[in-house]
Amino acid sequence: MPMPMPTKPVAPVIRLAIADDHDLFRDGIVAILGHDPLVDVVAEASDGHDALRVAIAHRPDVLLLDVEMPGPGAATTVRRIRRQAPETRIVVLTMHRDAMLTESLRQAGAAAYLTKTMPSADLLRAVHAVAARTDQTAVGVDVGLVSPREYEVLRLIALARSNAEIASELSITEGTVKRHTSNLYAKLGATSRIDAVRRALLLGVLGHDA
Repeated sequence: MPMPMPTKPVAPVIRLAIADDHDLFRDGIVAILGHDPLVDVVAEASDGHDALRVAIAHRPDVLLLDVEMPGPGAATTVRRIRRQAPETRIVVLTMHRDAMLTESLRQAGAAAYLTKTMPSADLLRAVHAVAARTDQTAVGVDVGLVSPREYEVLRLIALARSNAEIASELSITEGTVKRHTSNLYAKLGATSRIDAVRRALLLGVLGHDA
């Protein structure tokens, strides 16, 4: 009797909500994400108050939140959602990066910061990366995606340090540096050092001043 073929585990569907006051932009995001069978858009909101209501009512895995919407303000909205729907990971969408605003939203509990000019493929990758985190603490190092040691290796990679230089600075072996680098590639979905740094910046894991 032939042995049954093992079945490949199916990744869980990401339940996602979108909060943006521009109908056309929301429709575009829904259309983009609709091509991914592992993403299900469960709700939409058009202001900060509605975003909180949607988060409480639908408990999405990820909420895409526009930084400039009518309502109490992005940082306040993020804090309220984190208090009342703590399982929801909040991804802030902005037109322009602002260091002070980014830090304010990080302190409030946002999991990532994405610009609206990013390619759609990067948006999909970011949604999957954020949803996969086991911890969404957003103060300081993003420990939900990379470990503190991986962050140090990533920071030195961003400074164009070689494996030997990283090993010397962190007092570890080059083999350990390579292992941390491989882990970073896997977590970030990267294929090279430059790609890893780009994706880390995109997800807010690594600051632009690193």
